[in-house]
Amino acid sequence: MGGIGKTTLTQLVYNDRRVVECFDLKAWVCVSDEFDLVRITKTILKAIDSGASEKYSDDSDLNLLQLKVKERLSKKKFFLVLDDVWNENYTNWHMLQTPFTVGLNGSKIIVTTRSDKVALIMRSVRIHHLGQLSFEDCWSLFAKHAFANGDSSLHPELEEIGKGIVKKCKGLPLAAKTLGGALYSELRVKEWEFVLNSETWDLPNDEILPALRHSKVKEMPSHMGQLKSLQKLSNYIVGKQSGTRVGELKELSHIGGSLVIQELQNVVHAKDASEANFVGKQYLDELVFEWNRGSDVEQNGAEIVLNNLQTHSNLKRLTIYGYGGSRFPDWLGGPSILNMVSLRLWNCKNVSTFPPLGQLPSLKHLYILGLEEIERVGAEFYGTEPSFVSLKALSFQGMPKWKEWLCMGGQGGEFPRLKKLYIEDCPKLIGDLPTHLPFLTTLRIQECEQLVAPLPGVPTIFELTTRSRDISQWKELPPLLQYLSIKNSDSLESLLEEGMLQSNTCLRELRIRNCSFSRPLCRVCLPITLKTLDVEECKKLEFLLPEFIKCHHPSLVSLVIIRSTCNSLSSFPLGNFPSLTNLQIMYLKGLESLSISISEGDVTSFHLLHIRGCPNLVSIELPALNFSKYYIFHCKNLKWLLHNAACFQSLTIEGCPELIFPIQGLQGLSSLTSLKISDLPNLMSLDSLELQLLASLEKLEICDCPKLQFLTEEQLPTNLSVLTIQNCPLLKDRCKFWTGEDWHHIAHIPHIVIDDQVL
Repeated sequence: MGGIGKTTLTQLVYNDRRVVECFDLKAWVCVSDEFDLVRITKTILKAIDSGASEKYSDDSDLNLLQLKVKERLSKKKFFLVLDDVWNENYTNWHMLQTPFTVGLNGSKIIVTTRSDKVALIMRSVRIHHLGQLSFEDCWSLFAKHAFANGDSSLHPELEEIGKGIVKKCKGLPLAAKTLGGALYSELRVKEWEFVLNSETWDLPNDEILPALRHSKVKEMPSHMGQLKSLQKLSNYIVGKQSGTRVGELKELSHIGGSLVIQELQNVVHAKDASEANFVGKQYLDELVFEWNRGSDVEQNGAEIVLNNLQTHSNLKRLTIYGYGGSRFPDWLGGPSILNMVSLRLWNCKNVSTFPPLGQLPSLKHLYILGLEEIERVGAEFYGTEPSFVSLKALSFQGMPKWKEWLCMGGQGGEFPRLKKLYIEDCPKLIGDLPTHLPFLTTLRIQECEQLVAPLPGVPTIFELTTRSRDISQWKELPPLLQYLSIKNSDSLESLLEEGMLQSNTCLRELRIRNCSFSRPLCRVCLPITLKTLDVEECKKLEFLLPEFIKCHHPSLVSLVIIRSTCNSLSSFPLGNFPSLTNLQIMYLKGLESLSISISEGDVTSFHLLHIRGCPNLVSIELPALNFSKYYIFHCKNLKWLLHNAACFQSLTIEGCPELIFPIQGLQGLSSLTSLKISDLPNLMSLDSLELQLLASLEKLEICDCPKLQFLTEEQLPTNLSVLTIQNCPLLKDRCKFWTGEDWHHIAHIPHIVIDDQVL
């Protein structure tokens, strides 16, 4: 049942100090009714890896993301919450949990759900069912949110109506809290009677709470200014009528925390803005001033309004969104906001110049987005030296007319503490970047086609992202650089050949995207410390790979090649990659054959081979090699898999309609614990796999094989604990509970799922 308190209870557990101390990592994912495996996996990854939000924001490959999750969870005790799960598909849950097997004993996963079936599918321990509140407790909760200090005795005419509303809440705490909050400060009997007699209560139970949520107040109650003792107000929507204007906030001098002021385009008179008295609201930590982007407000009018919304000097965080004036008010760079820590200027599309923001001594985070009329950033931005003395993060985004960034020129005069600098989608920006940034650790330059300036001479950068086409002016890389991402470049040859990368002894991860090679490389000079190399959407990759695979890469752990043009990897000598655990080759249209070789005496750490979406690939040959996982997806012309006694624990074959059975080297594979065969429309029999001889097999999944008639003539292995069959109509009939011809071959399996039904 929705709104009964599942999420609230779980939040108490999640945030409990004793729980926090017990786990190395924790993550919270709101699943809701859209069980998107990629989105959920990304959310988990972002929660356990602070840099994942930027590194993997564009990735949509589930297997790649799950590998990253697995790397972060390996040998750690983790705590994961999956909140509000609706999906009753066992297969989806089985796929989601793949990376969680590497955690230490004691790792925990909590699932909140309204569905008993979901609970049964996911459970491994006892299910906890929450009960509804008693009427007394539900009334107490409602009154706490509906009346000042929770005291209803001052309004007996509302108390009786309120108790009628609470009865209809049926013990659901979220319903009581939501309605109580919506009716707070509402003293009109007719409004309470409207809620009591609403048709919403006639909906089915599961639809009542969503309807209540969508009935939230979209306009502020009139005359909120009478609530002079109010201490918490998260949003105020400015109206045009008397009693709903921004001036109503005049006497609310005790409100604190965060406050969002919306629909400021409705402020007509400057006097109304000044009467709001934000300069007197000393307890506010954060303010958001928001104009509706679709409104047509005169620039001059917007400027006068913002000028009269001056804030108290105690304010720590300020966002100005959708402001239509051509300049910011003088107070924005003046002494009235000396304690400002974070400032966001977003979508102020008419502003053409900055105030002296460099004079804000406490400012640590400055985010500038969508200032479309800015053409020059110069002295007016800094004020006098020193400037931006506390700034740690600076971001410029979406400034299509910005051409010139003038620096003060002194040594340490501006940005003496800057750690992160982001410049994105500024296509006309040219010239130099600030040169003296002694503490810079992260630099990202993206969609700035004309910015060909050399890198600033900063020794401390350990993360660098660029989408500049011309990087030929780079003479050296920062010596402590650990992560380098290059996109859209046409001048990679010099970077790879001339030893600039090789001389960097700290580089751990290199990502190359949408770059092209114009000639064969004479040599490839990568640092011996490199652990991860991702190559995506690169043209003429055959100019790089022959030299690359000839070289010895002692530390490389992961090699991923995606959506690039390459004709063949006729030989991939694993001996040159002694630490390689992960090889993924995806969407290489020209690839016709793949042969992985190993020589006697070669040391290898190989773990995962993942081949996907190579339509012209005909054959894959593996040596006698022990590794864990082998995935082949959607290679429509693949005919031969030559394994030469390779041993692996997990095998997935999906979308390879031309694959010829039997598969050499697969019969009787004693190490195999998990096997998935999917989307093989011509497969009629699995006899050649000799499933009964796969002694270690624990999980077997067969999907979308419409011609497959039976699994085996003998009983499946006794170790098999999970059997899943999806969209295999002939096989489904033979495996029907008790009556199917093959039921006696599978009856011993503890968990059987056929077309999402648990038998």
